[in-house]
Amino acid sequence: MRRTTSQSDRRSFIKYVGAAGTLGLAGCVGQDPSDDDGDGSSVVIGSNHPLSGSLGGTGTRMDNAVQLAAMMKNDNGGIESLDGAELEVISEDNQGNQELGGEVTDSLIDDGADVITGCFSSPVTNAATRAAERAGVPFVISVSVDDAILQDNDLQYAYRPQPPASQMAVDHAELMPQVIRDAGRDVQTAGLYYINIDFGQSVRDSLREELPNQDIEIVEEVSIDFGETADTAVTQLADADPDVVIATTYEAETVELVRAMDNQDYAPPFIAGCANEALNDVGALEEMGETVEGALPTNFALNPTLDRASEVRERYESEFDESFDANVAMTYAATEVIIAGIEEAGSSDPEDINDALSEIEVSDHIAAMPPISFDENGENENALAPLFQVQDLDDRVVFPEEYAETEIDL
Repeated sequence: MRRTTSQSDRRSFIKYVGAAGTLGLAGCVGQDPSDDDGDGSSVVIGSNHPLSGSLGGTGTRMDNAVQLAAMMKNDNGGIESLDGAELEVISEDNQGNQELGGEVTDSLIDDGADVITGCFSSPVTNAATRAAERAGVPFVISVSVDDAILQDNDLQYAYRPQPPASQMAVDHAELMPQVIRDAGRDVQTAGLYYINIDFGQSVRDSLREELPNQDIEIVEEVSIDFGETADTAVTQLADADPDVVIATTYEAETVELVRAMDNQDYAPPFIAGCANEALNDVGALEEMGETVEGALPTNFALNPTLDRASEVRERYESEFDESFDANVAMTYAATEVIIAGIEEAGSSDPEDINDALSEIEVSDHIAAMPPISFDENGENENALAPLFQVQDLDDRVVFPEEYAETEIDL
């Protein structure tokens, strides 16, 4: 294990683990990526995620997804275009702290990263992608929703396979009312409940634009800050009496919403979520219980129709003894894009990998969306956030039909 450098006292350097080294495979244990002489004998992926703090649980699962994708590639012979070169993963903890996003990226590059992924929290990703841009190292976003990360800037080394906030809102505003109305029910009004940071605000702004296009009036908007109770927010929502409450929050704030709803005996006709972490996490669903049964979240997803996706899920749960959620699925898919870029480049040189990513189309991935390719902003041109329904306290993809694992039940 590498030690923390003198310049990084504020960050917690969690680990350096070669992906093959995690499984004890020959040839990589103890190898330092910074010793790579650039001959393509190994390629190093830097993982910049929150491994501690309030986002540490999710961030650690995302980091594990990066590790697993590298493991499975190495298990299958490594990078074919580099004569079986193995992938290594180095991971550092950004603590969910914006000011550490760039610092961790710089450190990963100093330690030998040829390409980087991260960071979950949008402000952290914003800082991290700019540091990679300055260094000329490609950065493939694992999960971060804020449009501004890519769309307000001219970044040449950053790519996002997942749908950004605006696309999440477009998909939610189209898919959620469609399945409700197709089932013979109606939805005309909505109440928005969101975390009051860039992530929540950007989804809220997009829902403001998209819901009226589907004949849904927003009758209330309430926000919550980290650590705040939702009692007042639920009182406001109950007074406005919307047909659907749409939550755009992290796990703790969604659990808090449900707690306050239960305490106030408030139950809207429909509960929904747009880019909501908790409604796609089995552990959180079990904690929230029957109140969220039937909820309709929209988020990125593992493609439940693929046998290979099921194999990845089973391997993940076996390797790490923890649940596989939507963030894990999207992070694994993002790492698949990185690996495809390295294969296409046939090189470990960051410039070559970046050139390959800018032109790539990745069909063989586990996300529930069409082939991944990038526009001039680095956004996935075919990004899709399918609709789930919580059934028996499990998140099940129900729409579009080509990715559905079960039918809607209303």
